[in-house]
Formats: sequence, structure tokens, C-alpha cells
Amino acid sequence: MIYKSKKNLVIMFVKEPKQGFVKTRLSKTCGEDFTLNLYKCFVKDLICTLKNSNFDFKLCAYPNLKKVNDEFGNYNNFLQVKGDLGIKMKKSFEQQFDLGYEKIVLIGSDTPHISNDMIINSFLKLNENDIVLGPSIDGGYYLIAFNKNTFIPEVFNNISWSTNIVLNQTLQKLHRKNIYLLNHLNDIDIIEDLKDFYYEYKNSYFKDTHTINFLKKEESWKNLML
Repeated sequence: MIYKSKKNLVIMFVKEPKQGFVKTRLSKTCGEDFTLNLYKCFVKDLICTLKNSNFDFKLCAYPNLKKVNDEFGNYNNFLQVKGDLGIKMKKSFEQQFDLGYEKIVLIGSDTPHISNDMIINSFLKLNENDIVLGPSIDGGYYLIAFNKNTFIPEVFNNISWSTNIVLNQTLQKLHRKNIYLLNHLNDIDIIEDLKDFYYEYKNSYFKDTHTINFLKKEESWKNLML
């Protein structure tokens, strides 16, 4: 089957795990120490999802590759280029396509509940579509995927990143392309996102993960839920 090819790659964007640098909006409510440990759980859960699959995956790190490798492991990880988020994503696709990959799925680390089935489905849908997008409830997207021969670098240009119009702006650039949209997921950026996520997933397929176990035992989180 096509998703078992080692010509398929998942790139996950991650930040160096240090206090005050990750999930800054969430840390204003939950505190920097809690938020840092939660972020580490997000990344570890996504790595657990990806590492036992039949496709390659790599972390794309910012700004310190060594510290990301030391914390999460080196899976042939590489460094994000300088520039805004669009430039970083575009260059990541271009660099990895140049290494011989035929299909690439790119995800962030704000949605730890991305499942292996979603990734596999993304690769399969690229057989008949130019692009696959995973729309976020906040108006952005948590996943974007291309074939090498249908890659559209312009889709990353002139986008109002970190706003609720990212997905709409992206779709406007793709009005003549074949697009497949995955199910909506919620990026976890603020306390309300975290509460919604916890109540929805604490008894789901995701219940035995680093993230849910951390939230169940963390007293400060239980107090925030009151």
C-alpha cells in the first residue's frame, strides 16, 4: 500500500523546550513550568504515534536543534530556516522533496491527538488530490500535505499567520486545485482549548497517553478546572 513507502515523510515542527518559549498564551494562565511539561507531553505523544509507522518522520526544530534532539531524540531532525511561518514551512517541504521524498505531511505540535489513521489517510488522499489540509477549529490548520509533483509554494505566501483567517486565505489560493479536508481538530493554545480537549479525550483512544496522564495527576490543572 502507498503509505508503507519510505518515500513518504512526516515533518513535525517543534520548538526548543524551555520555559517562557512554548505555548506562551497557555502559560499566562497555567504557569510556565506546567506549560513546558505539558508541551513535552504533546511532542512525546506525537512521536509515539509516528515512530512505529511505516513512513519516515523528522522533527523540524527551532531555534536550537541540539536541545531538541537531546530532549526528544534525533530522527534525522533538521533546523527551521529563518523567516515567518510560511517561509519555514515552504523551505521544509522543498528541502525534503530535494532529498527524494514523494509525499510529505507537515504537522505542528499543538494537536497531540492527531492519530496514525489521520496521517495514513492524508498520504492516501494525495493519490487523487493536490493537497490535503487538516482544518483547526480556530481558523488555521494543523496539517498540510503535498505530493512532490503538485507542491504549490505560493500557498505559504502573504498569509496572516496566527489569525482566524489562515485557512480561508489558504483555500483562496487553491480555488482551482483538488483539495481534501480532514476532520476539524482543536489546537490547544489557551485554557479553554485545554479544558475542551481534556473532557473530550480523557476516556478516548487517547486516554493512556503522556498528555492525559499528566493532566490527570497535575494538581494545578485540577484547580484550574474548578
